[in-house]
Order: sequence, then C-alpha cells, then structure tokens
Amino acid sequence: WWPIVTPITTITFCAALQYYNWVNYRQPFGATLTILALDTGKWIAVFTSWMWWSNYPPNFVMPATLLPSALVLDSVLWLTRNWSITAVIGAWMFAILFYPSNWPIFAYSDIPLVVNGALLT
Repeated sequence: WWPIVTPITTITFCAALQYYNWVNYRQPFGATLTILALDTGKWIAVFTSWMWWSNYPPNFVMPATLLPSALVLDSVLWLTRNWSITAVIGAWMFAILFYPSNWPIFAYSDIPLVVNGALLT
C-alpha cells in the first residue's frame, strides 16, 4: 500500500507549507522544504532505530524518495501561479511521479542471485 498511501498523506503537509510560503512570502518552495524535513527525520529514525539499536541493515528499510515529486509540485505553482491548476495538475503529477522515482532505490533487489545453487530474485 505504500505507493498509494504515502503520496496521499505527504501531500497534505506539502500543501500546508506551500500555502503558507506562497501567501506570506510568494516563495514557491514549500513542498520541497517539507519533503526535505520529512526525509531528514526519516533518515535519522532509520539509522538510530534500525542500524544502531537493532543492528539491522539500513538497505532493507530505505525511506521513500519524494524529492522529485515535490520539485514538480513547486514548479507547477511557480510556473502557473494558480492554486487551482496546482491542485489539479501538480497534485496529480506529485502522485504519479512518486512510484517511478523510487525505482533506483529498489533496483539492486531485482538482480537475480545464485545462492547454494538456487536462483533467487
């Protein structure tokens, strides 16, 4: 469910900070700041909770990448300067770009591997 739930839950935080930055400062980078803060917190949680505390390898608990989606959302607001177009086009692109932007993270796990004569994928 993470390709469906993650964009829906994170776009609410992005929209709140994007609204605040746009109305008060006319700066269209609220979504990017939000995602950078959420990713920083997630990486801190991954390393402290999984790696240091339980000695679990961090490559199995990688956080999702949302930065390309946030950059596109901010770019739509910057180019159009319209909340309605940003809500329709930008939010749609935010959700659509989420899943393909995580493919490089999981690419290593799609390589076939031979262990003790058995082919693992």
